[in-house]
Amino acid sequence: MGGVSPSLRRSPPVDAVTLPATVNNAFSCSGPLDYWGAVRYSKRAGEVAEALAGLVRAGGADTARPLLERGIAGVLGALADADDAAGSLDDLLNRLLAAHAEACRLAPPEPLRLASWLVDVQFAGPWCPVQIGEYADPLTPDGLAAYRTEVRRRWAADPESLPARYAVEQLARQDRDVVMLVDVIGGDLQHPAQYGRLARALRDIGEVDAARQWAERGLAEHPDDPPGAGLRTFLARL
Repeated sequence: MGGVSPSLRRSPPVDAVTLPATVNNAFSCSGPLDYWGAVRYSKRAGEVAEALAGLVRAGGADTARPLLERGIAGVLGALADADDAAGSLDDLLNRLLAAHAEACRLAPPEPLRLASWLVDVQFAGPWCPVQIGEYADPLTPDGLAAYRTEVRRRWAADPESLPARYAVEQLARQDRDVVMLVDVIGGDLQHPAQYGRLARALRDIGEVDAARQWAERGLAEHPDDPPGAGLRTFLARL
């Protein structure tokens, strides 16, 4: 499992008494953020994110976890009305998620509560790229089953939902579910890029033979192999 982002390795001293108020102030957003506003917000909140990651590593994971959740909610709120062309808010969100996953592994919360929180952050607002594999251990089989049931229910209700599609793909990767990966990534397989992305996903979960078969099938269907697919290169390097 991955750890805390390298960008969070060095952190300022943590004042546990004032930290909750500091988190509230750092991650609050009173209105839309233009390009530079998003950059300034990310810099200010990033310093607090470093402090929270330091608290996780110093044995305070149980204390840091709800504060990280508060920070994640703040960033998602900011992203809803921000010009993040620089990617600073996305980077901050990923750093917070990495620290939160680490906190959950070190001090696991109640699994069903964690499953519910993961669903909420992925479906209640802007895009939230949860890596479910990072949460597999603290979720336990019960929490993961509850999460899987809810994610698949939402995908069945709205197959065009990008958050649902992303969450199902992450689950399929975690479960090494070839059939589900073919369904969620391949879809109707009308475009060569779909074959390329599917082949790479199958390779990533260790299904090399299946990856080769789908890449070869894609090349047979699209012998021109446009750059977005890269099937010949993929097969040559497999």
